[in-house]
Amino acid sequence: MKAWLTYTLARLGIFAAVLAILLVIGVQWAFATIGAALISLLVSYIALPKLRWQVATSLAERRQAPEHDEDADYEDDFVDAEDTPGQQAAPRQAAPQQAAPQPSAPQQAAPRPTTPATPDEPSRP
Repeated sequence: MKAWLTYTLARLGIFAAVLAILLVIGVQWAFATIGAALISLLVSYIALPKLRWQVATSLAERRQAPEHDEDADYEDDFVDAEDTPGQQAAPRQAAPQQAAPQPSAPQQAAPRPTTPATPDEPSRP
């Protein structure tokens, strides 16, 4: 039997068993369902690590490796050649793009006087 099917059936079985126990002891169905979901989550996490690992492994094996394209291979070769001492890097086909000029920082206004002018004193510029 496939690992994911075994794991799913085991989790559903744990949920059904916990739900039945909670309903038998008199818990309302809504609270019993929520409680059964939480308890079965904890029990399956503790009791089913081997099945969970098998499911994760089977999913990872089904995943296809990313394809290599010519641009990525060229860039990898170029970087490898730069890292290897004594070898010349392959010439670049296109000139590198220049970074856009950064806007200059805004001009700051002159600081204001720290002491306010009083009616007896003339104001400062």
